[in-house]
Amino acid sequence: MSEGYHHHHRTHKKDSATIFKEKSLSSIQFRKTFEKILKKILIVVAILMAIAVVVVYTF
Repeated sequence: MSEGYHHHHRTHKKDSATIFKEKSLSSIQFRKTFEKILKKILIVVAILMAIAVVVVYTF
């Protein structure tokens, strides 16, 4: 058994740097998800507009 290693069971208190990092990562993840959803919505709107233009000019 090693005498130099001591394992303490105590809850890790988050410091401000850890909290900031977690919020930053969470924010980045949210932004990526939001951008993907927004891109899909814009593609659908563009397709619908293109269909509407074709319908208007053919009838």
